[in-house]
Amino acid sequence: MQAQSQIPELFDVIILGASGFTGKYVVREALKLFNFPSSPIKSLALAGRNPTRVKQALQWASPSHSLSIPILTADTTDPPSLHRLCSQTKLLLNCVGPYRLHGDPVAAACVHSGCDYLDISGEPEFMERMEARYHEKAVETGSLLVSACGFDSIPAELGVMFNSRQWIPPAVPNQIEAYVSLESDKRIVGNFGTYESAVLGVANAQELQKLRRSRPRRARPVIPGPAPLRGPLVESQKRIGLWAIKLPSADATVVRRTLSILTENPHGLPGANESPEQREKREAFWSTVKPAHFGPWMVQEEGPL
Repeated sequence: MQAQSQIPELFDVIILGASGFTGKYVVREALKLFNFPSSPIKSLALAGRNPTRVKQALQWASPSHSLSIPILTADTTDPPSLHRLCSQTKLLLNCVGPYRLHGDPVAAACVHSGCDYLDISGEPEFMERMEARYHEKAVETGSLLVSACGFDSIPAELGVMFNSRQWIPPAVPNQIEAYVSLESDKRIVGNFGTYESAVLGVANAQELQKLRRSRPRRARPVIPGPAPLRGPLVESQKRIGLWAIKLPSADATVVRRTLSILTENPHGLPGANESPEQREKREAFWSTVKPAHFGPWMVQEEGPL
């Protein structure tokens, strides 16, 4: 852990939007990594437009770290502040949403500076627009942009990868479904940012279709067997005693994009400065991931949803 008086020239990670509803939880989890000597994160800073609120979020997340984590000022409406921020880190973790409104300037600053970008977006249009807009520049500067690293999309992708790799040829999967159940001793609440992102996504659905029509068609994975029927939005899973409703999230879109890229690159995408050993491991892993139709569901045990 770096001391306040020993601020590094280049942080391993800067968390932008650290005082937001989700940002403060990201901060709390990130600070846990400092308890492990093997953690790749050796230096960390927090950033936001209001340093006082960021400090309060840090104190909430971990009072013991409140004096040892640098706090920086940056605003998504102030591009120079974002460029300064990107020049100070290897990786910028962006928690400022809705991303359709606030994400573009952050991604642009990362791409042009060459630092890596990570977010927790669940907004398909934002993810696809950033790829269309900044892919070539990111390749040029060596910047890696990764979206959808939040709660639902990570388990969805890892679940599909894990399941599909269990099938031993000639057996192959046709359809994989994910069932999500929220359980807590405390009251489960959402936040306005998530609600706003969902509303904007529905309201601007035509913009996403327009964007996709303007882009070259992606390769479609070859999935053996017939495509699954659309089926009802709500169904009873009698065998396991659950009611389920189709989950209107970005998970299916994220999984389809991954499978399309894998169709174009059957051995995965090569990494920067990849060693022969790393290449061998990458090719061995991705060559065993098999495509399948995917859909997420939300479930509850008693009574229809």
